Amino acid sequence: MDATGPIAAEPVHRARAVRRLESLGRATVVVLLLQVVVGVANTLWLDIPDSGNAWLVSSPMVLLTAHLSLAFIVTVLSVWLLLQAARSRSRLWLAAGTIGLLGTLAALSGGFVSMSLNGAVAPSFVMATGCVVSIAAYAIALAKRHRPGTP
Repeated sequence: MDATGPIAAEPVHRARAVRRLESLGRATVVVLLLQVVVGVANTLWLDIPDSGNAWLVSSPMVLLTAHLSLAFIVTVLSVWLLLQAARSRSRLWLAAGTIGLLGTLAALSGGFVSMSLNGAVAPSFVMATGCVVSIAAYAIALAKRHRPGTP
């Protein structure tokens, strides 16, 4: 085979896939950090009632809506990153993507339970911890930077 065949194209394709994963990882970390800022704003300024439906009567609703919107975006990015990692067969990004998605799902679950219990503190802690786990997973993968010749 010559140097332009499918075997020669594999390292180039893999390098591109890893660069895409790194870009996706950076984007996910940025959105997660924005989520932390909006979450802190919610903690400081969102008025959650002691009883009734917290989803409908919390105010200002714009803070809750922003937090939920970012949660949706983070979830989509986390799933997308994990799927791309599986497709590229990058062990580093498969591990980071799996841990990151689990952290995201824990955060999402904690947030929903906290609001359903009118701002309960323990589920809110689970939400914050899940977010930190996700940020750490993606940041560690970005810090390791894939080197050619390693899985």
